[in-house]
Amino acid sequence: MVSTQRDRVDPEDDAAPEGGKPADRATRFMARLDTYLPTLADDAARQAFLDRQIEGWEHRYVRFIATEGESEPSRNTIAREDGRERPDADPPQAADFLLTITALAARRNTLGEHGTGGNHV
Repeated sequence: MVSTQRDRVDPEDDAAPEGGKPADRATRFMARLDTYLPTLADDAARQAFLDRQIEGWEHRYVRFIATEGESEPSRNTIAREDGRERPDADPPQAADFLLTITALAARRNTLGEHGTGGNHV
């Protein structure tokens, strides 16, 4: 069986937990990632995937700061009562990036070192 690898975790369901308030962006993303990680072949593949994720999120964060948030426009929309949609009033914040990068690093660190040369903390 051949394992295919991706460099992204695609959004599948950002709905609120049953009877609850929607989770923040980092929590939703990490929930999707936690579902995806076990599908990878082994810890070395998970380590490599997490290293790529961290590098990508660090790059996006630098770009976000340099453009004062303009590089990550809010893509979500909210349905109005008249059936039309309006932009989500909750655009990404710098904290979303930092929480995501920290959570990715924590998961990567739990896997231990596999000689992949990752230098993130």
